[in-house]
Amino acid sequence: MLIGEEGRILDSTHSIDRGSSAPAIVETACLLIEQIIARRNLSTTSLQGIGIAFGGPVDAERGITIRSHRTNGFEQFPLASLIEERFGVRTVLENDARAAALGEFTFGAGRGSRNMVYLHLGSGVGGGIIVDGRLHHGVSMTSGELGHMVVTTNGPRCSCGKPGHLEAYASEGAIVERMRLQLAATSPETKANWLAQHGVTVKRIFDAYETDASAKAVVDETIQVIGLAIANLVTALNPDAVILGGHVTEAAMGLPGMVRAKIRQYGFDAAARHVAVASAQLGADSGVIGAAVLASRAS
Repeated sequence: MLIGEEGRILDSTHSIDRGSSAPAIVETACLLIEQIIARRNLSTTSLQGIGIAFGGPVDAERGITIRSHRTNGFEQFPLASLIEERFGVRTVLENDARAAALGEFTFGAGRGSRNMVYLHLGSGVGGGIIVDGRLHHGVSMTSGELGHMVVTTNGPRCSCGKPGHLEAYASEGAIVERMRLQLAATSPETKANWLAQHGVTVKRIFDAYETDASAKAVVDETIQVIGLAIANLVTALNPDAVILGGHVTEAAMGLPGMVRAKIRQYGFDAAARHVAVASAQLGADSGVIGAAVLASRAS
């Protein structure tokens, strides 16, 4: 994407490159950048910088990807320097969820806040933390891995292998799987009804909250663990805003209000009273916009 002032998207193009090698994906990304440059009749000298939002852990200081959960070859991979050498433009790298946090903080639902927590609920669970207007990384560059917060001590195993992490309850796949387990114990008619109408989705589960006991049980457990995690963050960090993003948030009508109630139930009163909870505004573009913010600051 080509991002202008105030986070405006001036142009975009994309390619789905699942299963390719790391070098092939980098080459595809470079070709997409070249397409936009040519289409907009730009020169590389007119670019303030290039920002990359990467779906996996990164060392943002060194511009290195630690690994990808989807593609082999990104282990200790110098992604930023390869792009920078290709175009001669300062290039920065950030984890996609942390980049999304910065995008929402700068141009989205968190605009005007000073201290913000961003929770991304999608195929995985991640996030980002803004402290005094700056994106927090931590000593090992893992700040914002909110999906690996422990919400139970004997719960289902997370993708990282440890039990009871938030991601094992609140990711899109985890919510759907718990609903399928609930349906296994229901009548054949109930099960057939769910499976016949476009299958089990997060949206259908939340929409059926008032009318289906199984859906209610799944939603209640999901809100409980998200609420506990966020209440602890609000108590510990005392942010002025909590922003919820990702496919789950978009599908689950009323999620911010439900989470706000849990924060007030479990969080420290002085912190819970002063935090705003809202849905993200930038959608799937938040990470790219956040990466562009980083690129503009680094130039």
